[in-house]
Amino acid sequence: LSNTQRLAFAKTAGCARWAWNWGLRQKIDSYKLTGKSPSAIDLHRELVVIKKLPIEEGGVPWMYEKSKCAPQEALRDLDTAYKNFFRRVKSGEKPGFPRFKAKRLGEGHFRLTGTIRVSSTHLQLPNLGRIRIAPGDRAYVANGDFTSVSVVQEHGEWFASLRVKTLEQPAVSAE
Repeated sequence: LSNTQRLAFAKTAGCARWAWNWGLRQKIDSYKLTGKSPSAIDLHRELVVIKKLPIEEGGVPWMYEKSKCAPQEALRDLDTAYKNFFRRVKSGEKPGFPRFKAKRLGEGHFRLTGTIRVSSTHLQLPNLGRIRIAPGDRAYVANGDFTSVSVVQEHGEWFASLRVKTLEQPAVSAE
């Protein structure tokens, strides 16, 4: 990755982390007040309004610099984590409440949906452009219908994991 691409990845991961933490705070506060928490869609609608506000009024217009998918997916992941927490509480399992995400150097992650293309040498990501693939990392389905990509930074290196839409094969019965 070039330095510009590394910075773009880090900013996108920062947007996703900020959205998760903001959404978790909204869910906690709302649950304390009403006994209900807002859904991912409710939070996303509220985030769109906040993005439009100037920074002086508590807005986050800097989020427009990166893909809208990263915060959306973070809020969806948060919604799933929250539902899983309450499901585990009801079933008597160890609950594990969702935690706030800290900014850590060399660590970050985000998920993107949209138009994702893969060639033998590059990965095309929404709002991030063409990313060169390392020579040893070409074991993938090049002509798949990609639904999302998860990008993770571990120890300063970025890794992408593609989700491919597959068609289910009907079960064949042996008679």
